[in-house]
Amino acid sequence: MKKNLAALVALSILLTALIPSLALAAAAPASGRLMLYTSLPAMQLNMMVDMFNDQYPGVTVDVFSASSEDVMARARAEAGAPQGDLVLGGGLSAFQSAEDLLSAYATPNAKTFHEQYRNESAAFTPIQLHVSALIVNNVLARELGVKVVGWESLKDARLTGRLVYMDPSATSPDAQQAAFVNSFAKSVNVPSPSAPSFVLNAVTAGQYAVGIISEEKAIERKQSGADLGVVYAKEGIAMGASYAGILSGARNEANAKLFLDFITSREYQQAAADQLHQRSIRRDVDFGLKGIASTKELTALNYESLALFEVANAAAWNR
Repeated sequence: MKKNLAALVALSILLTALIPSLALAAAAPASGRLMLYTSLPAMQLNMMVDMFNDQYPGVTVDVFSASSEDVMARARAEAGAPQGDLVLGGGLSAFQSAEDLLSAYATPNAKTFHEQYRNESAAFTPIQLHVSALIVNNVLARELGVKVVGWESLKDARLTGRLVYMDPSATSPDAQQAAFVNSFAKSVNVPSPSAPSFVLNAVTAGQYAVGIISEEKAIERKQSGADLGVVYAKEGIAMGASYAGILSGARNEANAKLFLDFITSREYQQAAADQLHQRSIRRDVDFGLKGIASTKELTALNYESLALFEVANAAAWNR
């Protein structure tokens, strides 16, 4: 009995000595480097990196910034021996074509994503939603006697020459979203896009009644006090997502996972919604702004059936 007691005492002393070192190892701060290959806008990227480094100051973040096409081209040129760790930004089609360059990783935050984006691929992760909204000059719309509720509304003859749009690819990397908006605009005789600032200013001033524009820009202008309505088309929203993926063979894989977890966290996603008016991939983050639909209220256009939709409505769209 005494021997057993002595053994238990010795074991207790040993465990007591080990606990501080184990806790220290578990709490060891992240360090080293992280190389991002990214096509994200500078404002968004800077916010991500600054917030990440506030939490993980020991990680030095390096950046190669270029177009999505150039980012993917560099990643492919380095296949097997990547100099980068994480590809950040780009649409679904770009990441599907580069899936062989990426390693599988499921962030714990995936359980909070909107369901349709939760299990798209083990090789890449959605980080933001992009929505094309309609902004309406309420005074001019009333004068013209039109009520804008969706895409069909824009075929009204009273809106001829009163519609303007921005190039959707300027703010969204989703190829199908851009193709739909450009195709629709041409079908209602708006042959070319205008700069986002022109769309906002022209609709605000009443030069045009309706503009097709990125949601972030629409929210920003509405928040400034402009008498504009933000409309989400009842037939379905032109929307998509941007993504991130860890390069296979990345030298700093642990830090890449850490960064991906952080930018899909509630902390970062809420800050991006509040400060940059970006729509979150998470179910527990939304705008909470009057006149701005929550994500659960949005219905995305079914791009797979879009060809049939266009054929069925071709005659009406060209009136």
